[in-house]
Amino acid sequence: MANRKAEGDDKASVAKLDPLLEEIAAATIGCLGLGAVIALLYWLFTGLSPWPMVILGEIAGLGFGIALLALSSPRRRS
Repeated sequence: MANRKAEGDDKASVAKLDPLLEEIAAATIGCLGLGAVIALLYWLFTGLSPWPMVILGEIAGLGFGIALLALSSPRRRS
């Protein structure tokens, strides 16, 4: 159990994520959400499947988007 109390300790220990990992997770969610919206809009406007060109292009750009969003975000101090 992650929230197990030690004997004599009144507070449960909670693991904190590294701030860089938090930024990477937020960037990943943002890039995936944007990619899904673009693919959906492409499909709605053209009636064509976005699979080969749009989806593969988004996968290629996902790494660059995550790096840009995670590394350029404001730094938080703990």
